[in-house]
Amino acid sequence: MTDIYKWLYGSRGRAAVRNPLPPLPEVLEPYTSAIGATVLPVVGAAVIDGPPSGPSSCQLGGRPWWPRGRTFPHGKGGVPLYLLAQINFAELPALSPLPTSGLLQIFIGGGDLYGANLDDLTAPADFACVYHDDLAAAVDTRIAPKALVDGVYSPLEAPLEPRALSFQIDQMVVDLSDYRFERLLPEIAADETLTEAYAEWTTGEAAVSAIRLGGYPTFTQDDPRRWREHANYSHYAKIGDFALMTIDTTAGVMWGDAGAAQFLMHEQDLLKRDFSRVIYNWDCC
Repeated sequence: MTDIYKWLYGSRGRAAVRNPLPPLPEVLEPYTSAIGATVLPVVGAAVIDGPPSGPSSCQLGGRPWWPRGRTFPHGKGGVPLYLLAQINFAELPALSPLPTSGLLQIFIGGGDLYGANLDDLTAPADFACVYHDDLAAAVDTRIAPKALVDGVYSPLEAPLEPRALSFQIDQMVVDLSDYRFERLLPEIAADETLTEAYAEWTTGEAAVSAIRLGGYPTFTQDDPRRWREHANYSHYAKIGDFALMTIDTTAGVMWGDAGAAQFLMHEQDLLKRDFSRVIYNWDCC
């Protein structure tokens, strides 16, 4: 079996990376260089069963840090949105082009689609992505929802109970569901046996963190970016290729029937710290 990192990093092999990918199955060894060329670093997250260390720390769910005087995100009908995830970039290992400071917050609604507008991803319904570059501001502890209202749906098992996150740099190869898979690995994509071997490897030994920033997104059904050149979906050109965050089904998180959520943006927007055009999508089986 070929160690993909010996090919990528030469004689240093596995010592060159903190979390190397496992060896390829024998049937995929002839494609070592092609698979290796798709490798991207990610910041992988692990969920901790306990609260974060402070109000501006990384967390899933719970009540967010929020500065006094800034308008809190609301959805349709003026209903406050719920915090899905809060990321303090100062707590993450550095990974360009992600910021090294500031606070990112993802808010979603409590409807049966979790706030997503699946009919038009470029026209958000009950969703907001907010970035704070100043965490020294006075905090408003009253404005965020303190309780769930009747009829609220959430992918989080306990949406108002914050769970801390820890992070490390990880690696991943192109996901089978990514629209670029056929272009990056055409020979594997054209062969059912190779595709099955690749799927088994990437969801088994080479599985990446269910919650992550960067890398490739994971789709349960179809990658909407695949339709950007279709006449009826030309507005999907607004969907960027940078995977700001992927939150797959994992302990305490369930998107419908074991689905996954993706938050996509253009890298040039990320470099400008402009999160106003982040696209929110999720799908399930």
